[in-house]
Amino acid sequence: IHKHQMKKVIVALLFAAAAVPASAFLNSGKLGWGQSAAPATANGASKSLDAPRLRNSAAFSFPAVKMGLMDFLGGATGKRDYADLSKGSWQEETAAYANAGEVKSVSKGGLSIATFGGGCFWGVELAYARVPGVVATSVGYCQGALEHPSYELVCTGATGHNEVVHMTYDPKLVSYGDLVRVLFSRINPALKDQVGNDRGTQYRHGVYYNTPQQKAEAEKVFSEVKAKLGEGAPFYTELVQTEVYYPAEEYHQQYLWAKGGRGGSSQSAEKGCTDTIRCYG
Repeated sequence: IHKHQMKKVIVALLFAAAAVPASAFLNSGKLGWGQSAAPATANGASKSLDAPRLRNSAAFSFPAVKMGLMDFLGGATGKRDYADLSKGSWQEETAAYANAGEVKSVSKGGLSIATFGGGCFWGVELAYARVPGVVATSVGYCQGALEHPSYELVCTGATGHNEVVHMTYDPKLVSYGDLVRVLFSRINPALKDQVGNDRGTQYRHGVYYNTPQQKAEAEKVFSEVKAKLGEGAPFYTELVQTEVYYPAEEYHQQYLWAKGGRGGSSQSAEKGCTDTIRCYG
């Protein structure tokens, strides 16, 4: 987390621990930014901007404190409007879907859409950007309890979101099953809520399918991986249907190559590149 972002999180935690708002005990819907209790799903989402709303209170292990944190940060930051995202980009297209509360399986350009969680999204995005057949990538948040979350909120681990890469791909050039295999090449499915040194529910690994066909292809790969691990081996990779995807802030997008990564040392996103991916250096 950048220094100014960490300060926001620390201040929010202090405030939340000191005084939990009464609203933390009164709201059982999903946490969004409108008064309506309607969840953010493919069927639509509220567009009013008055107050936070919970999507799924079960996502909070300590609901009073964590919901108090959400109220504090939500009131301080407001709903993200995604104005920072590059115009005409895949990220901007996903923001339009997020604002509409829609889950898409096909992009405007007719390409298939896939979503994977594999720890810090910087590295996993670069891994997929290098895959022939993957056309565009975006990093962001999904499978959580808050509509339009910020990076600061997701990093608390309180919202239930996962850091994911959300991509378009041409199924004529790369199969969904092979995309799932790319994920397993980067994670240890026996580790719960952890990839490498990144730990927390926001770093859990998962395959988030859009269609029955994607689910079937993923199940086949899951069976292959489990067979290699052996019967009874721990296995924590999620396989669940995709919920609304919320694109991350622009400074996270294509961070390791277009933004230069930490230290300004850009890495190659060339198709087929096999250079070791450095997330933090």
